[in-house]
Amino acid sequence: MPDLIERWRSGDSDAFEALFRQYEKLVFRTAYLIIGDVEKARDVMQEVFVSVWKFRHTFNPEKGKFTTWLHRITVNKCSRRQGKHRPVFLSLEETQEKGFQPESSDDLPEELMISREEYDELLEALSALDTKYRSVVVLRYFSELSCEEIAQAVDIPLGTVKSRLHYALKSLRTIYARKGEVYGL
Repeated sequence: MPDLIERWRSGDSDAFEALFRQYEKLVFRTAYLIIGDVEKARDVMQEVFVSVWKFRHTFNPEKGKFTTWLHRITVNKCSRRQGKHRPVFLSLEETQEKGFQPESSDDLPEELMISREEYDELLEALSALDTKYRSVVVLRYFSELSCEEIAQAVDIPLGTVKSRLHYALKSLRTIYARKGEVYGL
């Protein structure tokens, strides 16, 4: 991997293509979970990789991991595109109809296996969060970044990351509690 990064940084288009293939799903998934629209997530993915190529000289491996840098670009592109608009997530079936095939559930750890109904409920709950909170939740729980990596990716202090995660999780619990009341649970 370090060789691939160095080749990409020196302008090797084959190395860039290899990085694209390796990280396209990660970028798309992150963008989709933040924005909530398949087409916009595809657009963001393209914008991210244009920036990855154009600004390759700004990546410094001594300052952090490539994936953290990539997440930072993705979150920034999503924030610019999203603004204050709330996403409207599609159900799992609707995303498949539009041509997006999520990774096979066989690839997920057992503890992350959820039903389609739970998946759709989670996306709906995420859509209720402001982008700044949704971004840290996506990076922490879907991309499995540490709080320190999130702070670096989003360019905010570590304490702010922890505060946003706390507030986001509290909000998600409230949303789920309301759903339970609605469904008589």
